[in-house]
Amino acid sequence: KKVAASDIGNSANAVPFLSLAGRAYISANSTTDQTGSVSAATAVKLENTVTSPTVGITIANDGSGNPTRITFAAAGTYALAPSIQFKNTDTADHDATFWFRKNGTDIANSASVVNVPKAADGGAVFAQIVLYETVTAAQYIEIMWLPENVAVTLDFLAAGAIAPAVPSVILAAERIA
Repeated sequence: KKVAASDIGNSANAVPFLSLAGRAYISANSTTDQTGSVSAATAVKLENTVTSPTVGITIANDGSGNPTRITFAAAGTYALAPSIQFKNTDTADHDATFWFRKNGTDIANSASVVNVPKAADGGAVFAQIVLYETVTAAQYIEIMWLPENVAVTLDFLAAGAIAPAVPSVILAAERIA
């Protein structure tokens, strides 16, 4: 629907916005620095759930007790949108790859590569990836990552005098169908 100027502020002609009523959703984040392995994929940790209560989506621990598994109570199609803050302390630029896994299996064509600039060039970059995936009840998805150099980490920044803290990872996920 095209919005006319006369529609603004007129509840009779209001444009409906997306409602989360009755939908599964979660907002989660990590307020820790995270180190990955250069030889094996590492699952991103999401130790803080921002929405309370969570509705149909929870963060569960993996077999090692780390909060990495985005778990779905009901079958459906979900949108997952993690935002990741990368840091590089090295004197050279380095790539990091991140992607999704469902129940321990990589999801085809879900990876992205980000180049994290060297420390002298700021040493930080923010990246986001969005996935739409259909799951059955109790399945889980993890966000995986692999830096090409150990100098690349997921970076948490504490609150400053003006701005709030910057989580190393922020996740928004919701059921869309």
